[in-house]
Amino acid sequence: MSKQKKILLLICAFVLAGLVSIILLNKSHSVSKAYITNQGEDSVSVVNLDTLKLEKKISVGKSPLGISIVNSKDIAVVGNIESQSLSIIDLKDNEVIKTIPIDATPLGIVADADGSRVFITSWFKNQILVLSTHDLTISEAFNVGATPSGITFNENYNLIIIANRDENTLEMYDAESFKLKKVLRVGSHPYGVSTRNHLVFSANVYDDSISIVNLQNWEQKTVAVGMHPYSVAANQDRLFVANSQGDNITVINLNNLQEVKLLDAGETPENIAIDAINDKLVSTNWGSDSVTVFDLNTLEQIAEIKTGLQSRSFGQFIYRK
Repeated sequence: MSKQKKILLLICAFVLAGLVSIILLNKSHSVSKAYITNQGEDSVSVVNLDTLKLEKKISVGKSPLGISIVNSKDIAVVGNIESQSLSIIDLKDNEVIKTIPIDATPLGIVADADGSRVFITSWFKNQILVLSTHDLTISEAFNVGATPSGITFNENYNLIIIANRDENTLEMYDAESFKLKKVLRVGSHPYGVSTRNHLVFSANVYDDSISIVNLQNWEQKTVAVGMHPYSVAANQDRLFVANSQGDNITVINLNNLQEVKLLDAGETPENIAIDAINDKLVSTNWGSDSVTVFDLNTLEQIAEIKTGLQSRSFGQFIYRK
């Protein structure tokens, strides 16, 4: 081998080593944290999902329930039921930077694709409030069906999707015009709702089932799960359902809609979210004041962490940076 070729190979090796180092460094600096609303003590617990430790508690309004992490803005929007307000948390400092009175009972909360707007269901007024993250003010509102609970945003179809609990329906609204695009009847008392790609999932509390809607053709399938399913989340080819009265989580294979496993959780697991960075599933346990963390690869429990009184976090509660 010539001297020139040896030098060239050496340079390539150095470049490759540098790229690998950069990738590993970036991965090592990635952070995942769970922000857990504790309805019984008016606080939000910050759980580090790398160390599995409780880092801090943040005081918010009265009876916090819903939450949406807006990763692009480094903020969390928390809905306080009793004080009828929104608490805005700066996720870099873990401090409340603004409290917004809304004269409504906030329940479900979700951000749009770029994080410029946050949509909040107003339970008793049958409305959706629109929060601008540019100036942190309510910019507008529009009417929806009865008792809107869960809410999700589908980026592929630019749809705001709402579960109307007392009407047993899902409503789909255009995210720009706020015009109603579709109403679908699902199971009894749909509550939590989520979406992935072209699919929408609703947890039907009284039917002990979930509904799966295909946005491409509006076809719908129903799958039996555990007792009183409260929320549902998808990751690749698996679906996870929190069964609030079964103290467990049903794992479903999305390819054949068969149950893969039943995971034991804490008492009254209500809401679940996926930590894609660490391949973890997190459930909030209202009855045991904790979160349970599972390994997504092995489907084994890693830890149960005490958080606060009546931990709920209805919405997307994991911060990834």
